[in-house]
Amino acid sequence: MFSKNKDTQKSSPVLNTNKNNNTPSLISADVRLSGSLVSQGEVQLDGRIEGDIKAEILLIGSQGHVEGSVEAGEVTIRGRVSGSIRANKVAIENSAQVQGDVFHNTLSIAAGAQMEGQIKQLNQQETLSVVSNDDALVAES
Repeated sequence: MFSKNKDTQKSSPVLNTNKNNNTPSLISADVRLSGSLVSQGEVQLDGRIEGDIKAEILLIGSQGHVEGSVEAGEVTIRGRVSGSIRANKVAIENSAQVQGDVFHNTLSIAAGAQMEGQIKQLNQQETLSVVSNDDALVAES
């Protein structure tokens, strides 16, 4: 147990590519980001992002605002998106304001949601594989 023969490895910062991480990444209302955001897991956005987002699961809260394109496996929008949305499953809630085209396999739009743009269903060949390990590693550099 306390042997000196154990190999000691220096730990280096490594991007967690494990998709089983159940803890969402939170971006709070007081955060404003410029640039792209890539996640292999779940992201909850209550702040503002000026740039593109790629995530497996994305929840844009009522205070959340995206100025750029969104690509996700599943996206729920309660806030504002100014840009295109491309996802297998899209849910636009009653408090949402969307300005841009929506590409989807499954779509729900709640009464009261504001939507301005085209809505197009993805073809079977276009089923999304949102974030690969290569995307995540590029974002780390």
